[in-house]
Amino acid sequence: MMQPRLGFVVALPNEWKYFRAAFHHLRRGSCRGLPEFRGKFGDLDCVVLLGGVGRDNAAQAARTLVEHHTIHALVSIGYAGALSPELVRGDIVLSAYSMTGEEPTLSTWEDRLQGQLRRVADRSHEHHVYVSPLYTADRIIARPDEKHRIYAETGAEVVDMESFSLFKVARDEQIPFIGIHSVTDTADEDIPALEVITPFLLSRSIWRYPKLFLRIASRPRLIYQLGVLNHDAEIAGRNLSHFLKANGEVLSRLFRDCIQSYPKTRKTAWLHRHSGPAQREHE
Repeated sequence: MMQPRLGFVVALPNEWKYFRAAFHHLRRGSCRGLPEFRGKFGDLDCVVLLGGVGRDNAAQAARTLVEHHTIHALVSIGYAGALSPELVRGDIVLSAYSMTGEEPTLSTWEDRLQGQLRRVADRSHEHHVYVSPLYTADRIIARPDEKHRIYAETGAEVVDMESFSLFKVARDEQIPFIGIHSVTDTADEDIPALEVITPFLLSRSIWRYPKLFLRIASRPRLIYQLGVLNHDAEIAGRNLSHFLKANGEVLSRLFRDCIQSYPKTRKTAWLHRHSGPAQREHE
């Protein structure tokens, strides 16, 4: 059997600058115009794509991974907002699945994965680690009343803008999905400067930085607000990086077990038997 290969999707370079310390033997490249890093996580081969913000970008990144590489599991890592009032900034949340509204019907395997994630959380004494599904929104969920409402309706403890796309591609490809996220904002906090943050995060234009600077120049208070957001993101980024490094061996075993225990359909059985450049590009 070939060496298992993980596919990681990270939304932003600002997140990856912290997380990359948990990976090794990295080689930078590009795939379909997306920044790509190939290397190792623990003892497993991996490919990391920086996909951009939002479900469409995440879907493109996930499809790029499975179409251009032999990927045996998809992993979403990044920042998330808290929906549960129990969570504080820097807490780590592990997820077996993601949702956009109604909770999906879980397979026996996905239900078992939740139990495995709880054991990982229980053994991580250096961090506050929780297990919860992700709620994936189509925009930044910034207001406390909306966070509380989504939590009451779904039970999901965290929200992001990408993970459901990876979860869907993983199900389509019949490979495992795992989410690992760090909390940037609590359920009772109001995220400021949305009129500046949202277009900046969603844009890939070379003019997004000049536009941001012009808006800041016209509203000096944004300097303070963006500084606070950057500080909060740094806490989340450093905590998740430390968690990945401190638990690299445990997570590698988890990923390997997920790949080996995933129900073998005709498609996944073929993937486990075959590899090579004839099947995937950029191997």
